[in-house]
Amino acid sequence: MNAPTSLLRRLFASTLATATALVAVILLLATVGFYFFELRDNPDRTLFDALWWAMVTLSTVGYGDIVPVTVPGRIIGMCIMGTGIGIMAALTGNLASALIERRNRKRQGLAPVKTSGHCLVLGYNAHAAGLIKALAAAAPPSRGPVVVLVAQITPEAFAEAAADIGLENRLEFCRGNPAQETVLGRASPATARAAYILSQDGLSPEEADQQTLLAALTFRGLAPKVQLYAEALLEANRQHLARAGVDVTLIRGDLAERALGAMGEHPALWHFMERLLGTPGHRAMQARPLAHEERGLRWSQLVARSMADGGLLPVAVFRIKRDITIKELLDADTALDQFILELFAAYGQEGRIGNQGPVVLVNPGDEVDLNAFDGCIILGREAGPSRDHAPEPAAPGPADSGGARHE
Repeated sequence: MNAPTSLLRRLFASTLATATALVAVILLLATVGFYFFELRDNPDRTLFDALWWAMVTLSTVGYGDIVPVTVPGRIIGMCIMGTGIGIMAALTGNLASALIERRNRKRQGLAPVKTSGHCLVLGYNAHAAGLIKALAAAAPPSRGPVVVLVAQITPEAFAEAAADIGLENRLEFCRGNPAQETVLGRASPATARAAYILSQDGLSPEEADQQTLLAALTFRGLAPKVQLYAEALLEANRQHLARAGVDVTLIRGDLAERALGAMGEHPALWHFMERLLGTPGHRAMQARPLAHEERGLRWSQLVARSMADGGLLPVAVFRIKRDITIKELLDADTALDQFILELFAAYGQEGRIGNQGPVVLVNPGDEVDLNAFDGCIILGREAGPSRDHAPEPAAPGPADSGGARHE
């Protein structure tokens, strides 16, 4: 009894749904009535012909291929003509209003974004535009948006930022606090490729990191398997973010401090890092998975093989984050361990006890088993300077003050 009443309330609450229901009812009654009074004695006519006549008459098209000849049939036609103009006008107007409202909700960042394989940027600060450009440049081809921004900014501010970024339909917007589940849920977090949490400007470091932590907890509740990166302001909060499910935490200014420190050792180190980072789509370093046959090689063999095949130099191996289950730590040949495994299986539990990784080893050496890693980082070949345009020797850095020579 409650279900039909609830359905009727929802139906009459929407003008578009009400108009659509009235059109359906009129078509149904007109089809049955016209067939009964006009077509039932004609074996060449069916209910579909009656529906065709009702639709043509209701829409005021009036092809004239089927016309009523009886008085009841003509009365039905008159009723449809009288009500058809108003109802069809109301249906058309409400449909146009619904489309305009949906477009306005999308422009204001209130409409759900239905997509997959995208990147989420949670929060907005001075670094957001550069991050969005980099993510869009590195994203694989996609029909839908490649980046979805979830932030507490006005639609006008987003429109201005989107015009500067220049991604058009490849960038979507959800307005609101990314730490709120209802807001973040509109951005399809479970189907995202990765998510990035940016520190909010205008807050103290403690408050900004607290907002980042809340956003991480909310995201992990909606998308437990998606890769999550976060920006923090205080080193002390790195461990808290890791417990909240953040895979990688970047402390603002940390990389800049390290770069300055490298420049203090020798200026060439900074230029080397600059060439490695490059620009999106033009980086000297790339990450690729290890092939099955490469996992059985030694590190020196992998380097030699890669250099011989395409001149690409492997410099590191990595293992992405993965769950660790108790099955990996127990010995199935031991009676006690076997009993524990059977208990987990009986209760339908996987026995997940944590996660491992991500791990990166630079130039690991031949003693490292490559089977334990998922991929490698390689450096592409870069054209060197010609002899006629050899670069000037760099000025000696602080490490050169004693006359030491750097190769």
